[in-house]
Amino acid sequence: MPIFRSTCPRHCYGSCGILSHINGNKLTRVLGDPDHGFTQGRLCPKGYALIQYALDRYRLKYPLRQIRRGSNEWRRISWEEASDLITAKILELNQRYGSNLALGYLKGAGNAGFLHQAVVGMFNSLGPHTRSLGDICSTSGANALQETVGSMPTPDPEQMKQAGLIVLWGANPAATNINQMKFIYDARRNGAPLVVIDPLFSQTAKRADIYIQIKPTTDAWLAWGVAKLLVAGGKIAEDFIQKKTIAFQDYQQSLNKIDLNEVCSRTAVSLEAVEELAHLYGEYKPVSTWLGFGLQRNYYGTQSVKAISTLNALTGNFGWPGAGIYYRHYHELDFPQALANHQGVVHPSIPCSREISVQNYPVEALNLTGPPLKMLWLSCSNPLAQGSNLQAWEALFDRLELIVTVDLYLTRTARRSDLILPAASFFEEEDLHLSFWHHWLSLNQKILPSFFEAKSDLQIARELTQELNLKRPGFSNFPANKEVRDWIDEEISERVKELYGLNSAADLYKKAYKRKSEELSPAWKYRFPKVQIEAFHQSTAAIQVKKSTKKGLLELTTPYRFLTPQSLLKFHTQYETLDWLNAEKEPVFEIGEDIAHCHNINSGQKVEVFNQNGFVVGKARINPALPANIILAEQSDLYPVNTLIAHEDQGINLHPTSSSIPYYDCMVNIRRVRENV
Repeated sequence: MPIFRSTCPRHCYGSCGILSHINGNKLTRVLGDPDHGFTQGRLCPKGYALIQYALDRYRLKYPLRQIRRGSNEWRRISWEEASDLITAKILELNQRYGSNLALGYLKGAGNAGFLHQAVVGMFNSLGPHTRSLGDICSTSGANALQETVGSMPTPDPEQMKQAGLIVLWGANPAATNINQMKFIYDARRNGAPLVVIDPLFSQTAKRADIYIQIKPTTDAWLAWGVAKLLVAGGKIAEDFIQKKTIAFQDYQQSLNKIDLNEVCSRTAVSLEAVEELAHLYGEYKPVSTWLGFGLQRNYYGTQSVKAISTLNALTGNFGWPGAGIYYRHYHELDFPQALANHQGVVHPSIPCSREISVQNYPVEALNLTGPPLKMLWLSCSNPLAQGSNLQAWEALFDRLELIVTVDLYLTRTARRSDLILPAASFFEEEDLHLSFWHHWLSLNQKILPSFFEAKSDLQIARELTQELNLKRPGFSNFPANKEVRDWIDEEISERVKELYGLNSAADLYKKAYKRKSEELSPAWKYRFPKVQIEAFHQSTAAIQVKKSTKKGLLELTTPYRFLTPQSLLKFHTQYETLDWLNAEKEPVFEIGEDIAHCHNINSGQKVEVFNQNGFVVGKARINPALPANIILAEQSDLYPVNTLIAHEDQGINLHPTSSSIPYYDCMVNIRRVRENV
């Protein structure tokens, strides 16, 4: 029975190595690859469910055209018809406006393989167009660390097992990065305490030695309080600070503004817990501090990440195994990224493409003029379920003349499109993969024939290029003749070979390869940030909103913070169709006992969660461990809870391309739904 090497392509911590067993063109078994140095033969539940995913009955089989946008009436068409419709529109818009600026795309992270950058390369090949820019997940934290930690090599997550203390700040690896738990357990067996700081009593928190339940958005205050105690108690690495840091004196002076009573009041953390955390940072070495993405998904996220990073600097915990700030890395920058960096045809008067941020895509797209955006291509993304400002997305879709979605499923976004093109799964295409967390490079082998008429992004780009150039020679310079292996070989440059110890791309068919560790530059220094208390405005307990009802406009308040963290059995809105993983077919809203008592809600009752942006009806579940001011739910395509999330309407000053979407600044209310008797 043939066995092939696969790589899970989700934009996830693991990028797990998989051994896929094939019998007669049928996937019969998936196992973790024991030769993958990080995942070491283990998969999460989603990985083991891939047998069902490969031939999921909900997958799209053929190109579809919607009779009328929003009608949900579909007609199967051929790839030739789809290609003719798309290319005709591209050429017509070019003729109408004299450029391709009316064409736009949004390429998400649903598949993180290198060759899925074919979407970017295809649009680049047309010359100046409207391109998306930024990252919705981790921008605030990445920018904060660039300002403080700078260009320091990212620590190796496998070395976390050598830590003397592990602090997980807003991270829940027991659900989102199960392979890292092995290295955490190794450290604990060697005596390292595990501290979890999180508003939610997560699966990881249950395994911690110390759990600190913090009020959302107040992480910077806790870090400032700990820093003040470290400095006051003389528990700082003075030699390290003197030789390897910048601006410590200004930072030390600014800590005088911090009052520990205010720290406790704002964070809802006891003084005893603040003191214990300071004691641990001051006494244990080396210290691994892991920053989760959730803590920076609010207006104060940048300040929080900067503040937390100072604790490792104050105690000298940088530059040696088991020490450092764990967040994410950008090792893809080592590679040529030939598809993403493909240079298109030159326009006689327009020097470059028009860029809009993914953080605020629909609003910025609606404001485009000269020309307006008229055609949108969506790949590896589902913004009408997973984005924010869904009302703005709906308004944008209403203005567009052609919407093309490439996906494996008839998602909420696909259902609002004019054309749907069936995408190949990663079992049906070859690709290269990196993780933003671990340091291993792996190859994904093609092991199954195409699912009916599904095609990869690269194949679609090649065929559309050929069609465009048939209709108008020279319109696109995308190298449609290059095969998959050609693109993969091009990524394995001499620098990549040196970094990963490769002779050629062929080595990757045998196993994954790890990036060599980098030496810390002698010139590297940590830059202490300012303590900016003034950036924290006193949060309003209740935001006044209006909601339309049959009786007119009713004044309501939204006193609860709405959180939508990733779960173990779904990847945001992905894997939702798999019965092996998902039994619930309606929203489940977790609430604490205080909210349940206040609104007279019992577990299992129908409830409506609402704010000025809309409402979602679902089932209540009482979670005694939840704080009093939090309502918890999972993101979903079946029931778009993200309807409630629109940062603009809550007065959040989002800085495009420099901040993550403040998903967790969403405030809502809840009430029982009266069911017909």
